Amino acid sequence: MEENRTAKSGTVSQTTSKETIHPDRTVKSVPLPDDRTVMLKTNQSNRSRRNLSARFSLEVFRKKNPNISQKKEEVNEYFGRNLTKFTNMPIDSLPPKEADSLPMLGTRYEDLEVFGEGGQGIISAARELTLNRIVALKTLRTTESEQPGAVQEFITEAKVTAQLDHPSIIPIYALGKNDSDHLQLAMKLVNGKTLREHLKNIQLNYRMRGISAFDERSSLYKRLELFLHVCDAMLYAHHRQIMHCDLKPENIMIGEYMEVYLMDWGLAKPIPKRDDQSEWVRPKTIAGTPRYLSPEAVAGKRFDERADIFALGLILQEITTLQYAVSGADSSEVMHKILDGELDPVEHLYGFPIDRDLKAIIAKATAHDPADRYQSVRKLADDLRFYIQGHEVSARPDNTFRKVLRWTSRHRMFMLLGMLTALAVTLGTVAFSVYRNLQHTREMSERSEMTNRAYGQCFAATSLLDREILAQEKNLSLLSGLAARMLSSWTVQDEKKRFLEYDSSNRLPVPADAVFSPWYQDKVSFSVGMCKTAPGVNPEEVSLRLQQISPLVYTMRETILESGTELASDSESKEKRQETALRSGRPVKSIYIGLKEGILFGYPWRDIYDRSFDPRKRPWYVRGKDAERPTWGKPYIGADYQMGLCLPCSMRVCDEKGNFYGVAGLELTFNKTAEILHHSGNTGYYVLDSALIDTQGRIIASSAEKRRNQKFEKAQSVKNTEVLTKYFATPKIRRAILARKFGVLSDYEPGRGEVLYVFSQMKTLDWICVQKLDFEGYRLYFRRRRQIRQALATLQPTNALNDMKE
Repeated sequence: MEENRTAKSGTVSQTTSKETIHPDRTVKSVPLPDDRTVMLKTNQSNRSRRNLSARFSLEVFRKKNPNISQKKEEVNEYFGRNLTKFTNMPIDSLPPKEADSLPMLGTRYEDLEVFGEGGQGIISAARELTLNRIVALKTLRTTESEQPGAVQEFITEAKVTAQLDHPSIIPIYALGKNDSDHLQLAMKLVNGKTLREHLKNIQLNYRMRGISAFDERSSLYKRLELFLHVCDAMLYAHHRQIMHCDLKPENIMIGEYMEVYLMDWGLAKPIPKRDDQSEWVRPKTIAGTPRYLSPEAVAGKRFDERADIFALGLILQEITTLQYAVSGADSSEVMHKILDGELDPVEHLYGFPIDRDLKAIIAKATAHDPADRYQSVRKLADDLRFYIQGHEVSARPDNTFRKVLRWTSRHRMFMLLGMLTALAVTLGTVAFSVYRNLQHTREMSERSEMTNRAYGQCFAATSLLDREILAQEKNLSLLSGLAARMLSSWTVQDEKKRFLEYDSSNRLPVPADAVFSPWYQDKVSFSVGMCKTAPGVNPEEVSLRLQQISPLVYTMRETILESGTELASDSESKEKRQETALRSGRPVKSIYIGLKEGILFGYPWRDIYDRSFDPRKRPWYVRGKDAERPTWGKPYIGADYQMGLCLPCSMRVCDEKGNFYGVAGLELTFNKTAEILHHSGNTGYYVLDSALIDTQGRIIASSAEKRRNQKFEKAQSVKNTEVLTKYFATPKIRRAILARKFGVLSDYEPGRGEVLYVFSQMKTLDWICVQKLDFEGYRLYFRRRRQIRQALATLQPTNALNDMKE
């Protein structure tokens, strides 16, 4: 105790011998290691290493989980701004010119007991007579006449300490002289021990009884709390632009009631500005304690408050490990180790594990390069408080795993509730997933049933259309055979003409039963046909052929009136069929035989041909003259252009010997075929289009309104050319349909949603029947139809039971 009090007095003789300077003693003139120019090297081992991957993952985690990964902001402004104007005043460290101006303290204090003596001063307990309080009275041994420099330093220390008014800085009550003209300093009397004594006491107990008998974790946290009081005092001093320059455990007093006081401000200096570029002259000596000097101070560099932070880091390491941060036998060895950055590892003296976060804080505080240290005591204290509270420290940023682990350790109750909630959510999710899977299975089963039904309906319509095509091909083959037989071997027996002939003025006689047909948009008669000759044909040839062909009127009539019965399941009588043909039409609109001489026999009777008409130039004739079996052509505009596009089927007329007489053909209307398609297969409001497409994907017939009601001009019928209709649907859908030929496709249309394409290829013409369905509309129809079927099924047993009761 006596030795420590003497060391605290600061009255140590100036010495230049390296061997006699103790590394733990404060001296006013410490010789530097040598006079050579010393360059501060960067100690890579002391720098805080940054894990880039951890920092990146941490930033991503913070952005996604701001409540977990980021510490909430704290309120730092506790007091009004107006009060800080007094603490912002600069420290006056200039001594008075004459010590004679100091007051006399002999009459104010009464000496009680001397409890400490040093080389330069005496410390005693005294009573203040005015307030009757006990104070510590420090008396300088020498006078101003004997040693002026010591007096000036004594006064400077007293003024600096007095102006640093902080709870953890020893209060100064008075400065003056006694009756013997010796300077006296009255300060608070602290009943306690130094931090060094406290650490030695802990070491003694651990060595005698073993560390396992004590709670070192709690003891460490208490020591860190004491250290934080020192940090608060230094933060205040740095705010007043004063650095201590002699921080060490011997200058930290711990009171009887855990008060902490930072003592001995005799070497305090103003903090220089960091951006001061003035020339610096390396000194030969420096004041301070060798074991707690900073590397820049040992190197003779200009240093600032970060030198105090380095000393605080060394003290923190001693508090943590219970042993020196820099070991060495003498001051020279200690200072060389500090200069070279060879600090002792952060390992506990008795093997107690030290947290990595605390090691990182120590490493950053004792970094060799000042730029790598904490740049203020506040940041050091904040990191240490964060460590004690279990938060992330800036010296060692957490990665994602440590962030989550730290957060869960601080919120155990919340985590328990979270785990229970997560378990409930998991069970709910599993149950919902099972429910969704079942629902998805039902939906997929329903979807499969829907698509199968839609495809079945489309396939049935395709089969009906195949049978209709086969029926018309059969009728055309029969008509061609009858015409060939009549033209080659028939003898005239009945001279009644059943085809009315255009005269030389291109006028056609009107039969008595001719009526206007809304479907044909002209007068029509089903009792007779019409005969039209090309210019230059021999009238005698026309008269002969007219008599030969006339009996075919009956066959032509049956072919037209019976067309479509396969598709529509028509059971009407012949009279009704004729009325229907006049009113709404039949699939076959007309039948004709064009002879090679240029004579056309057409049925039914209609006045639609102009003077220059030549059947041999029509597309159906050109396509059919080389066809030995019925051949379907492409849509074209006929002479009856008001009815829209025609779909021709034609074949050559030849006898058994191969003699060519002409071409027989029939025409289906584009609009009627499209209408029949729309009303066969899948029918309802959900059907958006029913179409026939050829092997190139072009539309043969379509129920789409804009295509079905297409209008043409008379001039277009004169061109005698086949019409290239538009392609069906989008290229992606069209290519898929042409490649697969049978099946179902799904697509999405903006504004409508999902649509289905069901399609089936015809066996007769390789054309493909396609129906486009609105999926949601079809599903609604399908479900309603299924509900009706289920309701009827539930009613049938009840009705059967009632019948049995009756």
